[in-house]
Amino acid sequence: MRLRAGGEPPRRRVAAARPRRGGGRGRPGGGRVTRVHGSRLAAIVNPESGGGEYAGEVPLLLAALEGYGYEVARFDTAAAGDATRLAREAVAAGFDVVCTVGGDGTVNETVNGLAGSNVPLAIVPTGTVNVLAMELGIPLEPADAVRLLESGTVSWIDLGLAGERYFTLMAGVGMDAAVVASLNPRLKRLLREAAFAIHGAHTYFQREEARIRVSCAEREVEGYFAVFGNSSNYGGAFGITPLADMRDGLLDVCVLKDASFLSTVWYWTAALLNAHISHPKVEYFRTDRALVEALDPGAEVLVQTDGELAGRLPMECRVVPQALRVVVP
Repeated sequence: MRLRAGGEPPRRRVAAARPRRGGGRGRPGGGRVTRVHGSRLAAIVNPESGGGEYAGEVPLLLAALEGYGYEVARFDTAAAGDATRLAREAVAAGFDVVCTVGGDGTVNETVNGLAGSNVPLAIVPTGTVNVLAMELGIPLEPADAVRLLESGTVSWIDLGLAGERYFTLMAGVGMDAAVVASLNPRLKRLLREAAFAIHGAHTYFQREEARIRVSCAEREVEGYFAVFGNSSNYGGAFGITPLADMRDGLLDVCVLKDASFLSTVWYWTAALLNAHISHPKVEYFRTDRALVEALDPGAEVLVQTDGELAGRLPMECRVVPQALRVVVP
């Protein structure tokens, strides 16, 4: 179903009017916090998220939202890019809240449609990993996440921008992007986080890592793999940028300077314990923007954002402060 830009969003009659919310105070160290306002909610649903495991529960989840007084309109995604389009149309149509029912990929697409608007994003996680939900403290059980739309608050967070693609979590350059580009979706559904580790090891032995250069006002670093982190959680148990803060107006950058087998194994093992950032073969720093380029002539170096392929080098990565409103506990 396509929303009509500038038109009145579909409405449903609900049993009771939703109570008006009061304002809130700022959270220490973070963006301004308010209550959730308004009653018109666009639910962007990926029915295939998590292998379709939660598809049968979606009507119950949306009914719960109606019980809270929301006027819910459901829009299902069917192809890549749908969530971005639907989110933009929801903003133009005057919805008060956009709720994503899906995984990190659907959330990332929705964010790219909401970035820079005043419409908050609510997340009901039904994906394979749900990293952003974990980072924000959103319950991973969908029914519990829905309750935040009654009891939660709205807070601003920063976004990263890699080229023209917004990201909430991270942008990865090189090694992990190659894994994302070739990972079998079925393997991802079956093995979840383990799929990335298994396929990553296979990919490492199938290709030679290209050299890259990260240039910013603070420094210039050469290496083979870089992560620009907006969040401390990279995925699952890994914390590549463990000191990152989604509200500090900066990106944390971690560059692996040695692509040897031993260094690569050590790097990923140490990242499980957040013990990698002070190693001499790793450069860790903060910046608001940087240019990343491939140094090897003819090399194709890929970039991924939030686990989705985003393009190839050269590319600028920068932070966009307070670019997204999110519903949080």
